Amino acid sequence: MAHAYEDRFNIVLARLLREQDLQAEGEVKQPGGRRLDVLVDVDGCRVVLEGEIGNRRGALQDAEARLEQGLADAAIAVCYPDIPDPERDLREVEAVPVGGEWRETDMAGLASLVREVAGEVGDINETDRKFRANLEMAADRLTDDITADVVRVSNIIAGRNPTTLKDRKNRRLRVALLVASAALFHANLDRVGPSTPKIDTRSKQPFKGKWPPASLKDCIAEDNCVVALTAAWETILALDYRPVFESAVAVLNELPPGLETHKFAELCAKSGRQAAGSLAGRRHDLLGRVFHWILETAPHSGAYYTSAAAATLLAGLAIRQSDADRLDDLRVVDPACGTGTLLMAVAKRLGNLKSEARGRVGGRHLIEKVLHGYDIEAAAVQLAAVTLGLLNPEVTFERMEIHQPLYGADDMGTGIAGSLEFYGERAAVSLYTPVSKQVETGQEKVLKAVRHDLVIMNPPFTRDSLRHDHLGRKQEDAVKAREAEIFKGAPAGPRHSGGMFLLLADRLCDKEDGTVALVYPTASFGAPSARPVWERLLENFHLETVITSHDPKRIYFSENTTISDSLVVLRRLNEGNRNQPTIFVNLRKNPDKAADALAVADAIHSDNIESVSWERERVEMNDWTPVKFLIPYLSHKTFEWFADGRLGCVTLGSLAEVGPDGSEIRKAYKKVDIAEADEHGRLGLWDNNQTDPKNGLPPKETMRVKPDCSLLRKPENADWADRVWEQRGRLLLPAYIRVGSARTFAVRSDQPVLGSMWVPVRPRRLSDPNLWEMAMCVYLNSTPGILSQIWVSTPKVFGRPAMSLSGMRNIPVPDFVEAQVSALADHFQRVAYRPLLPFREQENDLVRASLDETVCATMGWDREEVEKARFALAAEPSVTGQPARN
Repeated sequence: MAHAYEDRFNIVLARLLREQDLQAEGEVKQPGGRRLDVLVDVDGCRVVLEGEIGNRRGALQDAEARLEQGLADAAIAVCYPDIPDPERDLREVEAVPVGGEWRETDMAGLASLVREVAGEVGDINETDRKFRANLEMAADRLTDDITADVVRVSNIIAGRNPTTLKDRKNRRLRVALLVASAALFHANLDRVGPSTPKIDTRSKQPFKGKWPPASLKDCIAEDNCVVALTAAWETILALDYRPVFESAVAVLNELPPGLETHKFAELCAKSGRQAAGSLAGRRHDLLGRVFHWILETAPHSGAYYTSAAAATLLAGLAIRQSDADRLDDLRVVDPACGTGTLLMAVAKRLGNLKSEARGRVGGRHLIEKVLHGYDIEAAAVQLAAVTLGLLNPEVTFERMEIHQPLYGADDMGTGIAGSLEFYGERAAVSLYTPVSKQVETGQEKVLKAVRHDLVIMNPPFTRDSLRHDHLGRKQEDAVKAREAEIFKGAPAGPRHSGGMFLLLADRLCDKEDGTVALVYPTASFGAPSARPVWERLLENFHLETVITSHDPKRIYFSENTTISDSLVVLRRLNEGNRNQPTIFVNLRKNPDKAADALAVADAIHSDNIESVSWERERVEMNDWTPVKFLIPYLSHKTFEWFADGRLGCVTLGSLAEVGPDGSEIRKAYKKVDIAEADEHGRLGLWDNNQTDPKNGLPPKETMRVKPDCSLLRKPENADWADRVWEQRGRLLLPAYIRVGSARTFAVRSDQPVLGSMWVPVRPRRLSDPNLWEMAMCVYLNSTPGILSQIWVSTPKVFGRPAMSLSGMRNIPVPDFVEAQVSALADHFQRVAYRPLLPFREQENDLVRASLDETVCATMGWDREEVEKARFALAAEPSVTGQPARN
């Protein structure tokens, strides 16, 4: 039953939200006798807050009802504290957007939630789907010849001419996106209705044209959409918005007359108008999403799209209240800005932190002075300008700090490395001074590294063999040579593209109190190639926060990839943070909405979220264990056992020869049925199938295995095959494994073999290698052995650790004494043919339990501790493939 004085709380809440610069009204009557507790208007979006005193369920039911009744675009349930005087004491509430999660928040946080929820209205996926569908239909109206002419005048694509059907289609899609993004901006201008310009920015003379320009709706209705849009956009250019409309007008002017080009323009315009009509289309980074869908160079350049939610979370972690308080001299840069997603998130975060900043978010000072972005993609730079312009479309900008650095090779064949030139700062006496082009004016600017308070980025991480493939061979060679020149003597070079950008971030970041925030591939934590870069960074920075997703449905923050990445925040090292630990936060659920992401950022700031505190010395040791496990117990226990040496292990490579790997085997041999063995009779263990039979080969479900194939030498590599055969072994490790479905993490064959997915391990200088192999097989299949393998792996996808030979050689293992070898080998003989269960079923696996008991008894380890680790590991989302249990 509702309290009689709840209306007082509603009135007070509305007043407090008005103090946060929201248009809020309490106790709003509606037709039919209904009443809204609090109604907030956010740019035309109706956000209703329904409150109850101490009654979460009732408040949520009321909020859901307002949506069902069509009285709100978005709804938030509010649970008031049971206090006698809301006028005096109402400072904090509990709140939840419909479909979200409850959180405690003060009034500033509630105001931020209202704004973010307003931005989430509508189904972004549906808006995205419709937008893409219209773009595809529009692109199909263009011929390759028309597209080539359009590309030439609009300068939206660099690199080699397309050769495949897919490449040519992507070219047409990019042309369509350029026009559609201008239409989207046009629709938003129609909404805000900018004032008549006094000066024509094109001629610098008093404006004498007709104002306002035709609306987008009217342009679509015209018989000739191309002519109508051209006229309207040329009129808008008199006011400004060059980055948005100039290239789009160039495209329209290049189109030949005809029904097909009319339909092209009409479809582009409709897609922009439909997206703008959805609040989701206006407030989400729709253009960034679509651009990275189209961008055919992404697999080569490493250009991955940061989701709007991830950008919100990263900006929320990086930007502090003190940053908003000093907006006048704040500088933020993204040296690989793409379509501006992270810069947009920075602008919104500043607005959420301070009312003074909110009034200026999207304003001239923020866009022209605070935010700086660089990207080598001309189309991305233009879309970044559109993205930032949409924050406040009624404001015109004289000079956005969005630039396209030159990239490729100049007329003399000298390489130019894009934003990485900031690191080199070539001397003026050089034959060529690298520059960037400003997005609005096209004016050139010499690249010089200056102070920035925040460097925020999702830098390109990709293999060196792929990164420049969209360039011609000569340009690729020139760029690589230039990168090698810039980073000569540095801890990263052209073979580690992400490492170069990390070093660049250090160069661009303020030396006293700067911050670096980035998206980073999780597999690179601890990788040997990355260690020198992190050693350099940790000399200069405190690693403050690392966020990793352990949500099986979304292990990534970059949406056009399937590998795990993390969010990282570093602060300049000072006396205040020098001895502070790193906070590792592993998310059970990766937020896919900006409002939920903001709540996670606030929870981290308030230390109100489960995390792992990792001493600085551990990170300096290159130990990144916490990113691998959601359950904190596993991180602490794994470090204690192996990194801290409590179990007294040595490396496997110090006791045995490890190798060769499967690539060497496949180079030398081909697999055939055992019955087809040649005169050499060489046998192999080929597949690592651990569940159902595959290709007629039995599953590897026991520790003792039999060869599953014969190996025939490839004639062209017969000598190499003979040399490799000398490295065969009986103890074998899997090169790649799915932990959840895996049964065996090491196997032993009665006769020495080679394998494709199995790597031989051959003990050195032992009186009885057979017994040692059996003992080691028991250990490697026990819980400590499994954890030791996960610890040294660098999985691109959690639950699928792939290990290099170097990683295998570094697996921590016991250095058994003779009695321990005998005890473990005896146990191997007893259970070697008994099937193990998939690891996710550990609660019922008596064989694995017996391995743990025997290992603990033999080595003197704590059995209860090991059992707890086994059950915790089996409950890990990466193992179960299911969301974490609370």
